[in-house]
Amino acid sequence: MPNLYSGNHDGRVQSSTVGSWAGARDDTAGSANVSQVYSSYFTEVSKFASRGGGSSYRVSRSFIWFDTSGISGTVSAATIKIRGYNANDGSVIAVKSDAFGGDGGSALANADFNNIVGYSTGSSLAGNATDYSNTITSTSWSIGGYNDLTGTTDLKNDMKNNSVVIICFMDYTNDYLNSALGSNTTLNYGGYYTDYSGTSRDPYI
Repeated sequence: MPNLYSGNHDGRVQSSTVGSWAGARDDTAGSANVSQVYSSYFTEVSKFASRGGGSSYRVSRSFIWFDTSGISGTVSAATIKIRGYNANDGSVIAVKSDAFGGDGGSALANADFNNIVGYSTGSSLAGNATDYSNTITSTSWSIGGYNDLTGTTDLKNDMKNNSVVIICFMDYTNDYLNSALGSNTTLNYGGYYTDYSGTSRDPYI
């Protein structure tokens, strides 16, 4: 199968900055829709001191989609390729999403922040979300080349059976597992989106 590049208007949606982990992680609408930049934090979780005392939290997730309408046969293997950028001290997992209006026909919106199939407020997504990849953790994320996320059977089946595959990339260790950050820190992975000129750094399968 030739390289299948992501569709237009992919990007990052960031939660509102709030005073609790639950408020940031389970935000109902992100505060920042970064859909016209070519690189940013693909995944992010952050805890930091508030100006008035106490702590603030922030979570960022990235969303991309692929036109798979031309695939009819069995997909025997699939690898999601993300070109790394700038930061590699976080973690990532790819999960099934219904952002972009569910069909890739709408621009990424702030309200897409938790548009993850099987999303469970206040709970780990393990056993609830549809996983599309393995996980990458810690500094094994390359910032100088492409990172490989091995596609699951669910991803391969959806590529064959659905006209569009929509993916959310989220922090695995804290966001996906719903494990609050214990100390002030920012953990993120940087990556390139399809808005980068040409296709040399675009996401693809």
